[in-house]
Amino acid sequence: MALPRKVLIIANPVAGHGRTKKRLPALRSALENLDIPYDVVETERRGHAVEISREAAQNGYDVLAAMGGDGTISEVVNGLMQAREEGRESSVKLAVIPSGTGNDFAVGSGLFATWEEAVRALTKPSVRYMDVFLFSDSAGFTRYVVNSVGIGYDAYVVKRVLELGSRKIGGLSYMFEALRGIVHFDPAPVSISLEGAPRVTYEKTWVCAITNSQVFGGGLKVNPDASTDDGRLNVAFLHGVPRKNLLPLVLLVRSGKHVGREGVVLKAATSIELSAPDGFPCHADGDIVDVRFPMKVQVIPKAVPFVANGRA
Repeated sequence: MALPRKVLIIANPVAGHGRTKKRLPALRSALENLDIPYDVVETERRGHAVEISREAAQNGYDVLAAMGGDGTISEVVNGLMQAREEGRESSVKLAVIPSGTGNDFAVGSGLFATWEEAVRALTKPSVRYMDVFLFSDSAGFTRYVVNSVGIGYDAYVVKRVLELGSRKIGGLSYMFEALRGIVHFDPAPVSISLEGAPRVTYEKTWVCAITNSQVFGGGLKVNPDASTDDGRLNVAFLHGVPRKNLLPLVLLVRSGKHVGREGVVLKAATSIELSAPDGFPCHADGDIVDVRFPMKVQVIPKAVPFVANGRA
């Protein structure tokens, strides 16, 4: 891939608890020092990056760069995929400039650990085609997912933090709600069908994590064998674990040492259909979804070209 003619930076100024906004002057300076032509647009509301990327896909940019966390990347991917649905296909590539709190997709897919590394890669870029997921439910809701769909305890924690408006507190709010959830969240039976096979029910499911990369939930290596370009989704169940054992198990998940432990089930497939009790919490790339079960997640293989490090 040649040096990009023009890059559109789609920046979420509140990502990373406001750090993205503070990094923009340094980002501009770095791009100018590298002689990379660019524009910057800051998102103003939830869903704004979807609108921006959908329109920008055919406006002369050859790279759309999502600067923020998983939610920002997800919105940019949704905009690009919607443009394709509307017949406005283009050769635009996507770049990830990690500047969120967890940066699970950037880390878990092996792209870039820092925003500086991502910007430098634009000078000698290569392209990696990566999978995305199509998520749908029985009420007709659909969206594309770049990193993860989760139901259960992890979605409960995210929902609580958002309801309390405590994002401004930072990671401490998530830690508090995670500990609170161990006491107050009630696991439930979850049934799955992989690729149309007969349903299997996991009683007392704490977490069902359907991931594209290895990592979700702010650094939890929940699916160590996952790959973003293998044409498969990976599913992790934590179920049947006594409440008192949940925290030690979650701590093992952070380093991927939960594999083989009692109450842990790992699967891989090209599609999954899943049922759970009404109201069981669900998120898609960190956005809470009022899902109507059954829901389905399927892989779209190598759907999106991402800018990677050409020196690797």
